Amino acid sequence: MEDKIIKIIKKEFDAKIIEIKKITEGYSHYMYDVKINKSPFQIIIRFLNNKEKGVNLGKEKYVSDLMRSKNIPVPKIYSFNEKEDYMVLEKLSGIQLDTIWDSLSQKEKIQITKEIGKMLSKIHSIKLEAFGYIQDKGKIDSDIAFKFKTIKEPLKYSPRLRGLLKGYLIDLNRLISYKYLPKEFFSHYIKFICNNLDILDYNKKPVLAHGDYMTGHLFVQKQNIKYKIVGLIDFELSTASAPVDDFIKLHRQGFFNNPNIKKALKEGYGEINEKAVEILRIMRDISFAQVNFESGNKELGDKIIRESWEKIKKDLMLKINK
Repeated sequence: MEDKIIKIIKKEFDAKIIEIKKITEGYSHYMYDVKINKSPFQIIIRFLNNKEKGVNLGKEKYVSDLMRSKNIPVPKIYSFNEKEDYMVLEKLSGIQLDTIWDSLSQKEKIQITKEIGKMLSKIHSIKLEAFGYIQDKGKIDSDIAFKFKTIKEPLKYSPRLRGLLKGYLIDLNRLISYKYLPKEFFSHYIKFICNNLDILDYNKKPVLAHGDYMTGHLFVQKQNIKYKIVGLIDFELSTASAPVDDFIKLHRQGFFNNPNIKKALKEGYGEINEKAVEILRIMRDISFAQVNFESGNKELGDKIIRESWEKIKKDLMLKINK
């Protein structure tokens, strides 16, 4: 890989390499932090490492360009080579927010949370034509209803629910293959989803959803006495979806547990469908459990299932009591 990086740096910058450091974070691609002897002196190189539909560098360039059009601070793309599957990016200044979050004062957290909400509102101002996975160059893989040529009017359905449930039910199918899990869990989970379909639905135009919006993907700098968001990264999970999807990771990170933080998020963003966020958080956690089973981490998978099941049973009991 080092020889390949040397050739890229020579080709793109006619420069020599001072240091190459592999970045271990990230979901889909190989990434390297590279220092060179010419401007811009430090860059990030991403290599495609996932042929999965909806996860590719062409998609990331498209999403990055959309966000840049709304003045969202995303890394500058110095070069995108579709044939050789690499992208050369600006090395963002600032600090990743997750690395300092716990050390911030309550006042600082409130101030920056408003900025987090404002940025997410900008992202969601980008409207797209159909629900689904964003693919190379912005094509959307939308699950459109099949119809016979002889039928003029197929039954109406919710594009939002169809796109949403497609992914989650694939994960459910995988979970069912692990036969040791209690059958009652699966029946409760399906009932939980069906009982909340109206809350999960969304009948407006889909928006650009980051898909992994959390403190670890935000870069900040302190300017005078306030923090400013100077960068947003990682768009491989971006979709054309409902706005609520982008609050799941913030919910997991505790932004809805602290009343003052939650208030600041709403002041920056606007109204949030909190109940839908809670339901999607449970569904996302169960999918995360499946990922852990798949990777061999049975202990964590079991823990997530137990915690999610308790929340599901509580939700079902509340609806029965009502």
